Amino acid sequence: MALNIESLGKILELERDKGYTDSAVIGGLDKFLHRWSGQAIESITNPNLLAQFRRLRLDDSKYAAMTQPHRRRWIEEILAFLSELGEVPAEKVEVKPPPSVNPPAPRKRLSTPKVANIAKIATGSLYASITSLKGVSAAMAAKFERLGVRTIRDLLYFFPHRHLDYSQRHHISDLVEGEEQTIMANVWQAQETRLGGRRSTEAIVGDETGNVRVVWFNNPYVAKSLPTNAQVVISGRVGVFGGRHVFESPEWELLEDKELVHTGRLVPLYSLTQGLKPRQVRKLMKAVVDSFSDKVEDFLPPELIKRCHLLELPRAILQAHYPEDETAKNNARHRLAFDELFLLQLGVLAKKHEWQKSQPGNPLPTQTAPLDIFLKSLPFELTAAQQKVLKELLADLEKPVPMSRLLQGEVGSGKTVVATAALL
Repeated sequence: MALNIESLGKILELERDKGYTDSAVIGGLDKFLHRWSGQAIESITNPNLLAQFRRLRLDDSKYAAMTQPHRRRWIEEILAFLSELGEVPAEKVEVKPPPSVNPPAPRKRLSTPKVANIAKIATGSLYASITSLKGVSAAMAAKFERLGVRTIRDLLYFFPHRHLDYSQRHHISDLVEGEEQTIMANVWQAQETRLGGRRSTEAIVGDETGNVRVVWFNNPYVAKSLPTNAQVVISGRVGVFGGRHVFESPEWELLEDKELVHTGRLVPLYSLTQGLKPRQVRKLMKAVVDSFSDKVEDFLPPELIKRCHLLELPRAILQAHYPEDETAKNNARHRLAFDELFLLQLGVLAKKHEWQKSQPGNPLPTQTAPLDIFLKSLPFELTAAQQKVLKELLADLEKPVPMSRLLQGEVGSGKTVVATAALL
């Protein structure tokens, strides 16, 4: 039996994004957890799994009574537990509660393909399966297929739903509690530790203005990736513990004369499904966008792009994923929105054209006498807009094709008098 943990994970991630304000779901998180856990328990048939799941006590979470730091730690622990649960098939899962109850034994970390390897992509068609990309297995492709992504072109149009602004870097002395901030610092010390009974990483980093503590809950492997004196970029929400600032499970990257992907810029957030991790997807998307965006053919003529002040399509795709700044992101969204509406309009016009060709149309000559009498009887003159619309309506009636028009206007704008004139 496979637990449907995706909905729970999304709700908890949303609560985290909202700053642990108990506003991710209407009625509060406790009510949602009580309902969700009740349905989950009813669907579990494995007695061992059921016993271990009950010890999570999600049906009696008391989240509303927690302090914000307690809420933050509790949600991180539950998300870490769900992440481990979702990495292997349900029949092989040995479920153990999060650290507040009974910490699970450490598991070997699943390897994530590096950008450099993924970028070595077969130069085939944009409509090739994503399994042709280096590092994309059939299992990973199946997870992307649940998101509607099957081909390389699908990946290029798999746009992030929003970006985190990690582009503004701060000194450690300027950090503010509760805000998403980015620093560039030297690693003074990084070691594996135990936090809440779970293997984690704790580091001390510093710049010319001071030092700050950084912790990654339930992630002991980060310690091995942070050598002493290395330069690191850290982006995330700043908290306070023991009267001192601390980064809790932030995004991080070593500064090795390469373009940043997860920190220090506008960082994309993609829709995920069970088994796909944010850093894993970002690395893949960065490699694919860099390698394939310039191979997308722009279907708009250059004169139209210039007249409408649009980005060229390959650049718009690149900037929609990894924008240089807010202006570039907005320009990319403008171009992609233009394409969507433009193609929609072309489709509607094509259907209208086909319909007019297939339907008989009887031209109706304009009878000016009754129309003139009616217009002169009005206690007012038609506005310029009304005269323009009436002229277009009468011209359409005289054509040998069916008319298809929508007369649109605000209340009191004079739609009825125009329609009456057309009928006469």
